[in-house]
Amino acid sequence: MWLCLFSMQFDVERSNPVMTKDSCSLVLPDAKVLSQSRQDPYLVTREKIAHSLIEYTLLDSYHNFNAQGIPYPFVSPSKLRPGSPTNAKEFELQNSALVILVDGTIPEKMRKNFRFREGNRLYKENLLEVAPDLTELHQYKWSMRHTNHEKFNSLLKMLLPLDYALLVQRTADGDAWPFELTHFHVKVERLLDNAIRGLALYLNYIEQSLYERGEEYVDVLEKKFFEYFNFYHNASGRRCAASLAAQLLAWKKIPATVFISSQQTRRLTFLTTSSTSEEIAIEQYLLLKVDAELLAQLTAASKNWPLDIHQDFLFQGPDQSTVAILRARFEHTEAGRPTSPDHPVRTVNSREKWIRLKDEALVSIHSGQAAKINCSLVYRRLASDTETK
Repeated sequence: MWLCLFSMQFDVERSNPVMTKDSCSLVLPDAKVLSQSRQDPYLVTREKIAHSLIEYTLLDSYHNFNAQGIPYPFVSPSKLRPGSPTNAKEFELQNSALVILVDGTIPEKMRKNFRFREGNRLYKENLLEVAPDLTELHQYKWSMRHTNHEKFNSLLKMLLPLDYALLVQRTADGDAWPFELTHFHVKVERLLDNAIRGLALYLNYIEQSLYERGEEYVDVLEKKFFEYFNFYHNASGRRCAASLAAQLLAWKKIPATVFISSQQTRRLTFLTTSSTSEEIAIEQYLLLKVDAELLAQLTAASKNWPLDIHQDFLFQGPDQSTVAILRARFEHTEAGRPTSPDHPVRTVNSREKWIRLKDEALVSIHSGQAAKINCSLVYRRLASDTETK
């Protein structure tokens, strides 16, 4: 089962969505922009990895629980609200991932932060040394590293269970296709204090030293650091590594996407950087259990739409529950953006959010359908709006 994510953080939707009185709207893709994105190797690679990761971290996880006869622990849309706490429990049947896609290559001077060498380049002998019992390793061929190879998705899913990150880069010797999965077991190394200090300086919340206002102030800044990426302040492991990686890439204005999913949050996050600014675009995906109220609303709203929502956006679980995929995109507030150079150093307010919801939509479960359905769920209380414990 594939997902159509042509919109991603790029604005390829029409400006005139099909509106309904029920506050749901069908948004169709802009054919011209869509065609251009399909000709860009970076965007094509990004979309392919996104498809594979949503299938692996969300849909495959859902099937993992069902195969064990365990109800899937759906995440309430309200958990996407900035500052919402995360369940501390890790769900072993939930697939996790950390992938770094770079439109270029990691500069040599950043090798101290992104630890990859010949020892973890994607050679079969390296894989045998690190993970000799890796499933289907005997089928690995060097050509599969190219992201346009027909078996690239199989290779990606084979390597995702390994520790640390997978690195996909644009390579000079990429033959007919420039993007390759070059390294596995990639560590992101940087002191968290340095990252917090860097963000605090960037946003003008300190003058020079991280501890110039005391430890309590640093504790607040640490919580706000993770809020900046719409993670809860207890984020660790892959989420922490993803935050550090995205920050480093953003400040060097290196176009990239960091994909991260954890067994605690049961959501998939994209942290996207660009060559034109130091801003980080944030979007998150999760499985949504559609209750009767929302289903009735969608059914009524879609009567005049040129598609079948039951075929394109919804699927039935083994327990007859209706499931969809929700995407939420975020933007930074004024408190989470840098000030003018002449602005005095400001004081962080723990109650003032650094990030807010930008938009949300249901995305299609099929690759042939590029439409999306705008629908307000994150701040709406539904009958099913409870998180399974």
